Amino acid sequence: MIRCFVCFFLIGAFTGTADADGNEPIAVHKIRVERDITYASPESTDQACDIYSPSDLPANTTVPAVLVIHGGAWSSGSKEFMSRHATKLAQAGAIAISINYRLAPLHKFPAQLDDVRAALVWINDNAAKYSIDLARVGVFGYSAGGHLACLIATLADEPKANVTTTSAWSADDPRWDRLPSAVAVVAGGPPCDFCGMPPDSTVFTYFLGGTRVEKPDIYKAASPLFFASKGDCPICFIHGETDFIVPIKSSQALYEAQLSSGVKSEFVTVEKQGHMLTFLHPKTSEALLDYLTRKLSL
Repeated sequence: MIRCFVCFFLIGAFTGTADADGNEPIAVHKIRVERDITYASPESTDQACDIYSPSDLPANTTVPAVLVIHGGAWSSGSKEFMSRHATKLAQAGAIAISINYRLAPLHKFPAQLDDVRAALVWINDNAAKYSIDLARVGVFGYSAGGHLACLIATLADEPKANVTTTSAWSADDPRWDRLPSAVAVVAGGPPCDFCGMPPDSTVFTYFLGGTRVEKPDIYKAASPLFFASKGDCPICFIHGETDFIVPIKSSQALYEAQLSSGVKSEFVTVEKQGHMLTFLHPKTSEALLDYLTRKLSL
């Protein structure tokens, strides 16, 4: 996997609401979209989200929220690239919050993960305004976004001392107390382990700040597999069978570790598809909606 591996996310032609085969989805709910809402301003850099909401629900109805995280090798991409999936989630009855986050190499890990956390805090703080049921919060990410989603899942049961190794937030930061728990995570094509990188490899220095020899603790902190344990939030992994950018064994290792710990995660293989085409494949949308419908009661 190399730094440019998700350059396909820059292809705007695939960010609409049509399926990969050109068919328009069947709308269950009418939706509205609010764009460029600031959810946090880390280091005085405003980070924005787009909010996709069902607009035809009865009054006094609470709905699940799904945080949506784009890919792009942690160094490119934007919230717009997830519009197709966010639209489908809103049509199914969830509020989908698609976010931007700070990008490498200017911002090294854990800035990206802290921005995901800040977006979850925003969901908590705006639950009443958007009629969000905080007992039904999910996360969906693809590629680099899937990696961040897996960290949210595997850190769910870790002691504060471990969690703070993955954050620039101080242990007494009040935001920790306003961080809602995810009850369902969907991760497409996620890198799950940096600890197996060759010790002197410079592939991820732009993101992790050095080689594995130079930054061993950062490589562990950035690896969802390192935190796999029985109290993880379950994950639905979606991975292309012939993904040579993020090989399928990446997801399989974390999936198997969770199963061994008693976590009831699920695995969906998209046959004969690589990294980009799995993102676009109808099976990915179907698996995403099926899993979150079951877990969030859409």
